[in-house]
Amino acid sequence: MHKYILTLVNSLIIILLCSCYSGRSLHKKGQILYKTNFEVKHRLVHTSKDSSILHLLADSDEYELSLMAFSTERRMILLDKKKVFENKGESIVSIPFKVNEPEYFLEIVIRDLNDGRVFRDAFLADRNISSQSVTIRKTDGSAIVRNYVPIQSEIVLHHPKEKTIWVKYFEKDFRSASPPFSDRGYKFNPKENFSAAIPVPNGGTVKLEGYGLYFIQTDTSFYNGIYINVFEESYPRISSSEQMLKSTRYITKLDEYKTMKNSGNIKEAIDKFWLGKASDKEFAKDLIKTYYTRVQVANRDFTTYKEGWKTDRGMLYIIFGIPEQIVKVRNKEIWIYSPTDRRDGVRFEFKRRHGQSLLVHMEHFKRPWDVEVFEWRKGILND
Repeated sequence: MHKYILTLVNSLIIILLCSCYSGRSLHKKGQILYKTNFEVKHRLVHTSKDSSILHLLADSDEYELSLMAFSTERRMILLDKKKVFENKGESIVSIPFKVNEPEYFLEIVIRDLNDGRVFRDAFLADRNISSQSVTIRKTDGSAIVRNYVPIQSEIVLHHPKEKTIWVKYFEKDFRSASPPFSDRGYKFNPKENFSAAIPVPNGGTVKLEGYGLYFIQTDTSFYNGIYINVFEESYPRISSSEQMLKSTRYITKLDEYKTMKNSGNIKEAIDKFWLGKASDKEFAKDLIKTYYTRVQVANRDFTTYKEGWKTDRGMLYIIFGIPEQIVKVRNKEIWIYSPTDRRDGVRFEFKRRHGQSLLVHMEHFKRPWDVEVFEWRKGILND
């Protein structure tokens, strides 16, 4: 198995637009959000009607955090604070703050003080969504900010008001995203096909004993909740031939895929597939490194109720790479790709709903999709 070394991505711009009810926008520029070499994970928890805590994990030895909150109605700055943190290992910091609004936009900017890497994110915080008030911790008291944990993990659940928190377990293997021109977009429905619904007393512990999705809710009649997945120990890294095969489905023909799947040696079949796309072994290694690095980053950054590479954003990130621009508005995220020699520019829109980012599928995406898949199949790298 190749060791996929994550590479630095330069000269890309993210545009974060936090639209208010009145139509006025907050316009910020910074580095690209989805950087291959900079992992940042965060989870916001509301602890009362005016208090919240941001639990944060940053892959940096020393970084500056800028935290700003903006009113959606009054167009006011509600919070503006900066702090420098020194990080040891995978230590998670918890930053309490007060914002006396039921709904507000929160902007996070993290700057690595050693190498200048920048992470920026902005999202809507809504106290009316009860699941945003659930704290998830390990039994040692440390907060959980990733939405995947190892099997047999024990998690402690707490809510400032609710007496019972529900954990639904989904054992099924969810299917991968459909191509962007298809009309077969899939939405996760937490009310269907779950294997168990586990009541956990407030402050209680639940052990995650099976692989699959654990969906945490305060009310099972709602669609909102928190995704906690149990995958292989190596996740988000691709560590088996079977995982390599599955994630190539976006660029393989059905008969090719079936042939590799049914071969006696999947690893050998995959190597043969990539060698057939490259001019020599060294370039085949470059193709493999680029493709599976994207799969790994998709898993790390886009995992929801299923593996990140299976999601709409994960699919497009793998095939098209990092967008030149990302626009975030109230309940949407827009990815913009510049024109290339073979295709026009393309703009993908995702609707954010219940913790998912769902692509708006359009027929005219077939042309740019076909071009990008063709280039993968011809061994053309656009990094």
